Amino acid sequence: MKFILFYLLLLLSLVNINAQTRIIGQLDSMENYSEIVYLSAISDYNNSFTASTSLFIKTANINEDGRFEFNLDSLPCKECLYRIELRLKDSKGAIIINGRSDENFALFEIKEGQKIQITGNANQLSKSFKLKGITNNWTYNELRDLREPIYKFSDSVYFTFTNLGNLKNNNLDSLKQAMFDKLTSIIEENNKNLLKFILESNNIYDKIIGTKLYDYDMKMENDIELYEKISEQLAGNYKDHPYLKQLNEKIYNSKYVLPTGSKAPELNLPNINNNNILLSDVGTNLILIDFWASWCGPCRKENQEIVKPLYKKYNEQGFNVYSVSMDIDKSKWLNAIEKDGMNWINVSDLLGNNSPVYGLYKFNSLPSTYLIEKDGLKILAKNLRGKELIEFLDNYYSK
Repeated sequence: MKFILFYLLLLLSLVNINAQTRIIGQLDSMENYSEIVYLSAISDYNNSFTASTSLFIKTANINEDGRFEFNLDSLPCKECLYRIELRLKDSKGAIIINGRSDENFALFEIKEGQKIQITGNANQLSKSFKLKGITNNWTYNELRDLREPIYKFSDSVYFTFTNLGNLKNNNLDSLKQAMFDKLTSIIEENNKNLLKFILESNNIYDKIIGTKLYDYDMKMENDIELYEKISEQLAGNYKDHPYLKQLNEKIYNSKYVLPTGSKAPELNLPNINNNNILLSDVGTNLILIDFWASWCGPCRKENQEIVKPLYKKYNEQGFNVYSVSMDIDKSKWLNAIEKDGMNWINVSDLLGNNSPVYGLYKFNSLPSTYLIEKDGLKILAKNLRGKELIEFLDNYYSK
């Protein structure tokens, strides 16, 4: 009897091992990275490129040969993407490097019970990673290859501004503007190819993750018909997929939740000196509400290269900025304000993801912005960035 019981327990354990989902990895060039690899479940596609410890489902140690392994008894979400990511040795928290060749993540599909082998070079993980042992799983590789022209130029920008010798004989402001204009031109041209790829692909991840890249420069509010078309294309084969439901929710919120022309909710948040500042007390005509965080690279880039010059140009004519940080660490918030020269109104409740501001303004990614008229707090535009924001203010103050 004891032998039979032992045999049954052994059999059940073997069944469990066979049912496990396994990710076996081998990464080269780990010299600059910590000895831990992180596995995240991207249950919400809006977090595909978001750095957050809340997404982690497991960690694994990487040995001296660059090998690691994840064993999962079950997947936390059956229809979603997964991401492994690395951290530089001097990194103090979760970070996703996105937009340069040294991206530190691999984004891919995995299904229950699969055994996947993943290889790649740590210094260019997103570009170099490959999956073995499976044939039909989606990976980020094709989309990443499509964006290569942007990455190449971003690399040159990063090299220029991290090597002081390149800046000695250059006017820093004019150099920044020239490079920004060039990058904008490259992105606009590349977006044409990206859009063609998104519309022609039948795969939900090509389309959904593709929109995240497309959204980086062209916000949904400004191209709502495109997103409705993508939703319609996916409705037949993916009608119950959680990513499609999330896309449809974003479309609905863009059209019907705080749409252009509606009244912006009042905000009353503490500034850096813990004095509450009412949104309705700010400025004299046009107000930019900017939701950002110190850890958000695109937010800080936009503030330094676009918002700061616009504030300097139009502040005396009544333009003001009400920057709402979604940070939780006050010192990091204050350091970012000082370093980036954000000499406008800065407020935060320092509650991060738990801030009621998220519920008031219905945004789920950073940066998010609203342009409002002081009189009546009327929303004039949402999520204008770069060239579009410059053109809006130039037109507004030319009247």
